[in-house]
Amino acid sequence: MRLRPTLARLLLPLALLLTTPAAAVTRFEAQVLRVKDGDSLVVERKDVKRRAEIRMAGIDAPELAQPWGATARTAMRRLVMGKTVVIEVTDKDRYGRLVGRVWQGRTYVNAAMTRSGNAWAFDRYLADEEIRAGQEEAQRAKRGLWSLPPEQRLPPATWRIRHPWKGQ
Repeated sequence: MRLRPTLARLLLPLALLLTTPAAAVTRFEAQVLRVKDGDSLVVERKDVKRRAEIRMAGIDAPELAQPWGATARTAMRRLVMGKTVVIEVTDKDRYGRLVGRVWQGRTYVNAAMTRSGNAWAFDRYLADEEIRAGQEEAQRAKRGLWSLPPEQRLPPATWRIRHPWKGQ
């Protein structure tokens, strides 16, 4: 009789995996409708004419209220606003956003944001050498947020802890 509960435990994760949107479509084209900040977009998928919120995989940009936040959003707007992008979904976050790698033409946008100094490499969930190398290049060149004094160069998670009243 233990066979059924064991079988159910084995099949449930598979069933959940097959029903998640991230598993159903791993790559799609979309039109960028809005740039929320330096690492979040709102797009309209071309295949199903439905909006989706995208969190850029492997990067973390400053919050809008923190130093360099508005500059990072402007940099992202220049790269993708109103353009067609290709999104490769890597995950779905706890807020229901799709997490993914984004290309605009031949530009790998996630890595371009770290290379320009507009975001940190955030490889807790996605180890991506191109993103990491972009950050190291920007740090060496003191480009973007790396040109700020060290006390203003707080990663967003640290900044949110120190400034809970500023919002996101």
